[in-house]
Amino acid sequence: MPTPLILIDGFSLVFRAYHALSRTEMQSATGEPTFAVFAFANILVSLLDKHKPDAIAVAFDTREPTFRHVMYKEYKANRDAFPEDLVPQVERIKAMIDLMGIAQVELPGFEADDIVGTIAHRESKAGNEVLCVTSDKDYFQLVDENVKILRPGKDSGTYDLYDADKVKEKFGVIPEQVIDVLALIGDASDNVPGAKGIGPKTAIPLVEQYGSVEAIYENIDAIEKNGVRTKLEASKDNAMLSKTLVTINLNVPIEQPRNVLVRKDMQFQAIDELCAELGFTTLRKRFATMASMAGVELKESDVAYDDSGDLPDMPDENSPLQTIEDVKHSYTLVDTEGGLEEVVKGLKNVKEFCVDLETTGLDAMACAIVGVAICVKEGEAWYIDVDDDSDREDTPLFGEDGDRHGLPVDTVISQLKPYLESPKAGKIGQNLKYDSLVLKRYNVNLSPISFDTMLASYVLESDKKHGMDALAERWLSYSPISIKTLIGEKKSEQKSMRDIDASVVAEYAGEDADVTLKLANILRPRLEKEGLMALAKDIEFPVEEVLVDIEHAGVCVNTDALEELSVFMRSEATRLEKEIFAEAGKEFTINSPKQLGVILFEDMMLPAKKKTKSGFSTDSSVLTELAETFPIAQMVLDYRQVEKLRSTYVESLPRMINAKTGRVHTTFNQTVAATGRLSSTDPNLQNIPIRTELGLQIRKAFVPQKKGSVILSADYSQIELRIMASMSKDKVLVDAFQAGEDIHAATASALFGTGVKDVSGDQRRIAKTVNFGIMYGLGAFGLAQRLGISRTEGKEIIDNYFETYPGIRAYMDNTIATTRDRGYAETMCGRRRHFPLISSSNKGLQASSERAAINMPIQGTAADMMKIAMINVHKRLAKESLNALMMLQVHDELLFEVDEAEVAALTTLVREEMIGALELPEVPIVVDVGSGASWYEAH
Repeated sequence: MPTPLILIDGFSLVFRAYHALSRTEMQSATGEPTFAVFAFANILVSLLDKHKPDAIAVAFDTREPTFRHVMYKEYKANRDAFPEDLVPQVERIKAMIDLMGIAQVELPGFEADDIVGTIAHRESKAGNEVLCVTSDKDYFQLVDENVKILRPGKDSGTYDLYDADKVKEKFGVIPEQVIDVLALIGDASDNVPGAKGIGPKTAIPLVEQYGSVEAIYENIDAIEKNGVRTKLEASKDNAMLSKTLVTINLNVPIEQPRNVLVRKDMQFQAIDELCAELGFTTLRKRFATMASMAGVELKESDVAYDDSGDLPDMPDENSPLQTIEDVKHSYTLVDTEGGLEEVVKGLKNVKEFCVDLETTGLDAMACAIVGVAICVKEGEAWYIDVDDDSDREDTPLFGEDGDRHGLPVDTVISQLKPYLESPKAGKIGQNLKYDSLVLKRYNVNLSPISFDTMLASYVLESDKKHGMDALAERWLSYSPISIKTLIGEKKSEQKSMRDIDASVVAEYAGEDADVTLKLANILRPRLEKEGLMALAKDIEFPVEEVLVDIEHAGVCVNTDALEELSVFMRSEATRLEKEIFAEAGKEFTINSPKQLGVILFEDMMLPAKKKTKSGFSTDSSVLTELAETFPIAQMVLDYRQVEKLRSTYVESLPRMINAKTGRVHTTFNQTVAATGRLSSTDPNLQNIPIRTELGLQIRKAFVPQKKGSVILSADYSQIELRIMASMSKDKVLVDAFQAGEDIHAATASALFGTGVKDVSGDQRRIAKTVNFGIMYGLGAFGLAQRLGISRTEGKEIIDNYFETYPGIRAYMDNTIATTRDRGYAETMCGRRRHFPLISSSNKGLQASSERAAINMPIQGTAADMMKIAMINVHKRLAKESLNALMMLQVHDELLFEVDEAEVAALTTLVREEMIGALELPEVPIVVDVGSGASWYEAH
């Protein structure tokens, strides 16, 4: 008796594999994305292990239009663009399928479900069992006594088996009636219209009562509910069309008899080499075991097994990493005043030295100093053990009696302060912003910063890792002592650094300072050679010192205002929660994507668009599309926004107020965004929405702390568009900026052939979307999605845009060509981002790199301009002794707290420095400045 024939809906499982591991960003050693290949291969192996089929095939869609597209041109027109990082993986997946001896079937003009349906129907009539593997609910219509559906379950590697009874239980109707329900409710993911306003709750009872869509319309007058009857009457043509669209074609002209689909022998040697190339260690071992069981002996591959897992990022095995035991070093523990005097002597007449603090925690505004490591010469370092209880209240510092060996913090600070602040000695460090901020609390201004290895690495290779351990491995082939060997592995059980024996910490901290100095000595000449020293020395290092002052200043929040907003948000969330439960017909955890997915796509049977590792995707893009037809989707979006703002800001900010300063202190990150932009964390104050009323209400809570002060906001106006105009030298765009025109209205006027004064709000909205989208490589498909128009209309608008602004098209083409030639894109200030895949033979990877390369010079130049402005404003504030604090940088905006009497002076100063930060040839720079009693009023 043959085992069931297994027929796999190829792209259904490809997308499941893609979303299951997309967050891992698995890559091969050459940077090729591999996570979908890995997940898909595991799916196939699991299916073979469990079912041991003698015949199996994977059906794929082709690029050619199907009969459905011919019948209805909008069919699947609004689907997301095919993920660029999936394109090369599909080729690898198909290669893996072939090597595993599994047949592949595709036919131009037909979809995979038609191919599967035809083969399954034919086999069923012959009395053979068939298992169709897919997550597409359309396949339920194929179920009969011999055909069953295997749907991927909620848990990875599990499948739910659907026979006729299970379909009836889950879908509400028998398999033959599935197409009738689908015809009425439609499918947003495939753009199947259905009967507008008719959802599953209405459609299922109708189909159960009347049997089919045709019968429903034959008995339309018998339907009692006027609203339902009216909706059905208005959508009859769409309902009939939809039934044709969702019906799987069982008569595809394809032969593929069962004997053609019988499994062939696996090509184990080729599979082993492919797994080695892609870095699939565990999967490679799994296939090796299968080969051994099949009696196949594998030849030894050139690529060795990497036991670190399937995300290899290890140094060359031929260059083993050195450790502290392998190198000559002398790290001296300093815990006496005599020893401290020796350190001070050693710092005299030194032009540059490395400094690194050990502290009780990572919060620079609250931790205490445990020790100070100083390195002047490679291989040698001092570690000064410090007795500091500034972060404690009544708790003894060390043990019951408070016995702590170390030098009093006041003594250490007073002795080191002249050297830490000396303009004659440059300071080297790894992420010196942290050390500087800690020291600032001890009244020490660490300056000047002559070299920061983390920032140097970022300037050289913005997309790489910049932590000290990663840099040591990459540049020194050295593995530093792991902090976990000191404080412990488990976070919940970790000790404080102050509880570790000082002699042990001395080795760890001394090594940190020594390694950092060695890295500086390697990275400095590299920056010089690459022509990037000016960017580091004139922008990145100085702005680090500015950020220390900004983070130290913090912001003041009105807790009473936030409390009132919290009460309102909780009541709003409760109201939305009740409405969602009423719509769903049951209570569930709205914040659980898994539970929400079950409610929406299994219980309510809304059209599912994407799958993730844990089930159905319920991300904002999916819900936004569903919200046009299904009210519950919009309710969930509203609920999420209220809860996110409440938990992230309204109720969290008061808890983050520093007890000593009475202010909230965010952390700015210089090495996260590859374009040079700063980011904000703990809390992220750059991400408070400004286009929603609730977001604006939150900004009202940001107020001055001191009486007689106000908040002042200075914001670059459309700076990225102005930079694009200057870089492209497009005459039409440049002229519009020079004339001070509303740039979006001017663009709309050109796109739609109307006078600027006659531009409608909708036309301006479209123009604004195009203006900003072009900089990010927005194409016709993306524009169509954003505006809710057809792809044809989207293409027409973009074509018109480039006809209007030919200089922009030329800029984009030239940028791509230059980046391909040099391997990197560059800002006006020389900041670079490398694009190794821009010349890839894979079109998807190439296109992704091209879009990022177009955007990088624009966004990166804006980031450079803002950093230069911050540096210059910082200098002017000190020089002119204005009583003002620079509190925040939010993308293109600077925020200050200033005495009311000095608003005019600060306005002039800030506007001058922001406008003068970087010249844009031929394009005026505009800075909008406002002030008020809160951030809301100032902006």
